[in-house]
Amino acid sequence: MTTAQGMRTLLGQQAEALVRLGLPALMGMSDQEFATRIDLLGSLLDTDLEVDITGNVPLCIAFRPGSVDLDQMMSRIEAKSAKGVVDMNPLSPDAFETIDQVRIPRGELYLLIDVNTGRDALNVSPEAALAAMRRHGRTPLTLEEGVALTAQYPELLTDKAKYNCIQMPGSRKRGDQRVPSIWFSRGEPRLGWCWDRNTHTWFGSASAGFRLGDGGVARGLEAPET
Repeated sequence: MTTAQGMRTLLGQQAEALVRLGLPALMGMSDQEFATRIDLLGSLLDTDLEVDITGNVPLCIAFRPGSVDLDQMMSRIEAKSAKGVVDMNPLSPDAFETIDQVRIPRGELYLLIDVNTGRDALNVSPEAALAAMRRHGRTPLTLEEGVALTAQYPELLTDKAKYNCIQMPGSRKRGDQRVPSIWFSRGEPRLGWCWDRNTHTWFGSASAGFRLGDGGVARGLEAPET
């Protein structure tokens, strides 16, 4: 069980890390404006809030799709002294959209609560993992949320004892089965994609318990995929 105070402490630490990475400037805001928005998010963590954390990341600051240049954000992620790259050939991050069943809070910044990188779903396809998330009332991370998570926890790419590389089945290329993925490959953190029916021993599909932001709580998936 994690208390609101513990969440707020972690929120402050993550905000400081994102300022060091230059996220406010990438979002077109000053550090002070960013801090004000983080304070507003902190106010949503009610003093009576207790969350049963089942994942390996209690809280993560996320940014709304379209609010950050993902090529620039990936270039600020570092693991093993190497900077991140986008390698989605023949596609680009713009080719991926949030799936219809995922609800994103209003506002450019919001919180992911109870994030699980998917260590219990290694070697499970994103398609099968998404079905399991639906059964358990969890919500899949999107492309942008996966980048935000990796920016704050780059060790997920290299610390195999605690984390794992991630796939984000909350986003998909419209009209086909490609799912965005982040892993450490050829000596670099890499944002790419994989097919949603393929399995990999080093990938888990990342999920959250819920999203918290302007407009309240967004949980689970709205409806089965068609």
